Order: sequence, then C-alpha cells, then structure tokens
Amino acid sequence: MARPRFRVVKTNDPAAVFDDIDALREAMPAVATKRARTAETFARLPHDQAAAMRDIGGIGWLLVVEIDRLILKGRGRNPVRLTNHRMHQLGISRQSKRYYLRKLEAAGIIKVQSEVRKWTVVTLLWFPVQT
Repeated sequence: MARPRFRVVKTNDPAAVFDDIDALREAMPAVATKRARTAETFARLPHDQAAAMRDIGGIGWLLVVEIDRLILKGRGRNPVRLTNHRMHQLGISRQSKRYYLRKLEAAGIIKVQSEVRKWTVVTLLWFPVQT
C-alpha cells in the first residue's frame, strides 16, 4: 500500500508561515560558515604552567610569549634560539634575559642551554621537542 505524500498547503494564516520552506530560507540572515583568518598570532599557555609563573614578573612573561612565538614561527621546532638582538628589539637587556631565564628554569617552565659567546638555546618544556 502506497503512503500518502505530504503536501504543503499555502494559506494566508500568519501561523502557517512555517509551511513555506522557500520563504523561510529567504528570510534567514546569511551566516558566514567560515571565520575570517587573522594575521595576528596568539600564545598557547597551559593553565597549570601559567599558574606556576605567578611570581615571575612581566619580562618573564614576555620571554615565554616570545619563545612560544619563535616555536610557532619555526613551525613547531622546539628548542629555539633566543638571540640578544631580538631581546634588544623587545627592550630586554642581556642581564634581564639571563635573570628571567634562570627564574623560568627554576619554575620548571623552560630548559636553558647556553655557551659563551653564542646564542642561548631554550626548550619550552610543555611543548613537544622537535628539531
């Protein structure tokens, strides 16, 4: 036995506005399905690690954000080179860099490898190591 087909009947009744699917689709506002891409980058900080940095000053936070930016720029390469030239661009002296890198290492955020008269190599411990 064949089933009866569902038939939409158009009426002038205001309550019957939901019967006309085409009119509903036209009345709906256009929704963007894809978000516009931004050129701005964001730091990825785990909450537990951020809580461990509560006693570290603003320069320490700036160092962690810069290390994360270098990892992102290097397409996930961790460890990264932290040069004095880039620190100078950020307004951080060599002495402040050394002081805050020690504090971050003591807090368990980073691992520092440095050689005399060379750049400093920093590993962000919560990010996977890729060379």
